Amino acid sequence: MSSAIWVTSKLPPAQRIALEQLVFFNANQHRVRLGIEHSIKTYGAPEIYEHDGALRVRVGSVADVQTLFAVNDSGRPVGVAVFVRMEQDRFVVLHVVVEPRPDSGPGNPVLLRLMHEIRRAARITRGVDRIELPYKPAHAVRLQINRL
Repeated sequence: MSSAIWVTSKLPPAQRIALEQLVFFNANQHRVRLGIEHSIKTYGAPEIYEHDGALRVRVGSVADVQTLFAVNDSGRPVGVAVFVRMEQDRFVVLHVVVEPRPDSGPGNPVLLRLMHEIRRAARITRGVDRIELPYKPAHAVRLQINRL
C-alpha cells in the first residue's frame, strides 16, 4: 500500500537530517553519477540551509533557484527537485533526487510528480517553453511545454 505524496516548497527544519540523507547519501546516486558530476561542475553543489523558518536548497552561486519537496504523509521528504529559470525561455532542473523504492516497477511516481509540478509551473510562466534536465552530459533532455 502506498502513501500519499504531497509537493511543497517549504520543509520544516525538523526534517533536516532526513533531507540530508536523501540528497547526499542516496543509495541510487550511482545510477546517475555522471549526470550529478556534470551538474555540479556546471552549476555547483547543492547546499541545504535554513531561511525564514524553512529548509531551502541553494546551488553554487546560481541565483533564484526554486526547490520542490515531495513529502509523505508523515512530512518526511521522499524527493527533491531544484530548478531555475535560465535565459527567460527555459527551466533547468539542476538537481533531482528521489527516495529509493523497494519495488522495481516501471517509472517512479515521486519523480513523475515532481516533474509534473515543474512542468505546471513552466506552463504558467510567461516566456518559458521548455524544461532541461542536464543529467545527461552529452545532451540535455528537453521537455516541450504546451500552453494551457
